[in-house]
Parts: sequence; structure tokens; C-alpha cells
Amino acid sequence: MKRLLAGAIALLILSAVNAAAATLNFVGAGQTHDVTRNDIQPAFNTEIDIITGDQKTYSNGLFLDASGGAADVTYTFLGAEAGNRNFSAIFGGGTFFNRGGAASTPGDQITVRQETSGLLDFAFGTYSPLRAIGVFFNDGLAYPGSSNFAMGFIQIDVNSFYVLFDDIARGDRDFDDMAIRIDVAAVPIPAGGLLLLSALAGALVLRRKSNIA
Repeated sequence: MKRLLAGAIALLILSAVNAAAATLNFVGAGQTHDVTRNDIQPAFNTEIDIITGDQKTYSNGLFLDASGGAADVTYTFLGAEAGNRNFSAIFGGGTFFNRGGAASTPGDQITVRQETSGLLDFAFGTYSPLRAIGVFFNDGLAYPGSSNFAMGFIQIDVNSFYVLFDDIARGDRDFDDMAIRIDVAAVPIPAGGLLLLSALAGALVLRRKSNIA
């Protein structure tokens, strides 16, 4: 009985430790770009890692390492400076728009839960004008007609990235056609699990006292 309780407690403790692990990693294509004019944040005027549409595959992009289980992923809209009508779709959560009646406001957030490690499930794209329509998936490819689209990536820390979209409508590479911030946080062990842990620990203590008596 004592070994069983000790094993259960150890398992719950291990689960709690693992649940605290959620980080973001960029898997690139060896591409960089020197941004010299970004109208959203001057801080983005630097050399950044990028992936162009013709280099996007199912194995590169922004990757969530959630070895302890699920993680909450928060997307924050930072702004956009573009003539095209662009969007950022967070699958299972919602969409940011840069223009029109549904235009997003800087600071708007969408949070989704990702259950396993893998590429984050979001996309950038253009839906108007017709000649510029295209989509660039982080968890997939860039298509159709989106080979010149690009995403830029700036790491903030192990849990956070800036992700910048460039629709290359005018042939520029300013990466300010839409920008979002992505933060991840591990899903904590459920309250019920903590209560069970406490109960098992208490039972083990009582068991020991009983044996001593």
C-alpha cells in the first residue's frame, strides 16, 4: 500500500513538473532579411529570420514544445500597415483583420489551447484585391499564388515571439503588413489533481503513524 501511494504521489509530482514546460522554437529555412522600415514598431527594424512562401514546408515555422501536455497559446494583434485587406486566422480561435468593419484593434487577443507539441496552427493571408489573394500557413504551405508572401520571426524569450507578415504588394520587404505577438503558457495541473496529491500524501503520513504505533 505504501509503495502504491508513494508511486502515485511521485507520478502526480512528475506531472505537475512537466505541466510547467511549454516553449516556442523557430524552425527556419536559413533565410534572413534586414528590415529598415517597419511602421508598426521601430524595434522591428533589424535583421530577422524569415520564411518565404516558396520555402515554406510542413516542417518549418513556429513550433510549440509542450512536453508536459497542453499549452495555452495567446495571440495578440499588434497592428498593420497595408493597402491590401489582410487577415491572420487562428484556427479554433478566431481571426484578426486589418481593415473593414471587422478591423481588429491593437491589443486584441485570441487564446487557444494546443494539446500536443507541433507547429502552431495559424495563418496570414490576403483576401482583397482579387489579384493578391493568397494564404500562408504556419502549419503547412503557402498557397495559392503566395510564393512571394513571407513571415518574419523575432524571438522575445523562450515563451514568446513576434511574427510579422509581408504580403509584398508593392515589392517591398517591410514586414509591417500585419504583426502579432504569440505567447505560450503551460496548462497547470488541474485543481482536482492537486487535491488528490494532498489526500494521498495525508494517507501516506497516517499509514506511517499507524505502523509506528
